[in-house]
Amino acid sequence: MITLILALAAQAEAVTLKYGDGAGKDRIYAETRLGIQIEGSDALANFVRSMHPLLSLQKLVLRAEGTRAVTGARKQRFEYEEARIEARYDDEDMEIEFQRGVPPAGTEKDKARQMMWFLAAAGRSFTIGEKGEYRSEDANQDQNGEAMDIISLAVIRLPDGPVKAGDTWEKTWKSERTKKGENKSFTFTQKSKVEKIELKDGKTHVTISATLAGKGEGPKNPAAEEEKSAVEGTQTLVLEAESGRVVSSEGSGKVVAYFRNTGDGGQKQELTLTFSCGGKMQPR
Repeated sequence: MITLILALAAQAEAVTLKYGDGAGKDRIYAETRLGIQIEGSDALANFVRSMHPLLSLQKLVLRAEGTRAVTGARKQRFEYEEARIEARYDDEDMEIEFQRGVPPAGTEKDKARQMMWFLAAAGRSFTIGEKGEYRSEDANQDQNGEAMDIISLAVIRLPDGPVKAGDTWEKTWKSERTKKGENKSFTFTQKSKVEKIELKDGKTHVTISATLAGKGEGPKNPAAEEEKSAVEGTQTLVLEAESGRVVSSEGSGKVVAYFRNTGDGGQKQELTLTFSCGGKMQPR
């Protein structure tokens, strides 16, 4: 009976949400999922694939064990001690076992395996502001990478005032990153809801769900007759109200870019580039 009363009281309680800035380190399990699909005219599709080896990556699933370190500057660092990667690259399936500091055998002669190993070895480094302002430590990241990070890490823009279970809010903002040399960005709209508030081990855990949408903005490519890009995703975040610590997170979604023009011979050329993404983080 006492447990039920406490649970009901937690649901009725209003809490002010923020991401924490306290330093600490804990063990985590993390997943990262990525898929790249290129559809359209052969000439355009082959040209896009030739731009970077990563664009031949059709599917990747990374499951890792490691640590999460948070500094007082709101910086977070995921370091993976061991990981397993399942991937499909250029129509070839591969599996890689990773241990920190030990490149898998044959990596030095295989560019695809080098990329897989780098993804595991690099981990993640980023900053989340008090209300969910996200910025990766990767200086080369563009707006597409930022959108996929926000989805897979389930980064949620938090409300300005106190909320209770069942409360909803909406936030709109512009991406921090832009496409190099083209000034292209996303305008994000995120709709969030407090699903439940519960006490666990004396701490208040707040479960938040969200949907994320993004619309591409910026100058049009002069070679395009039509060009557009969009983001969509779903996210679930569990936040500890007292400290602002992320207890767990999970997200999935995609970034889609579309391009159309007329070829030299008068033929219609179209290209759709889809980046699917997802992720999960939970304590060990």
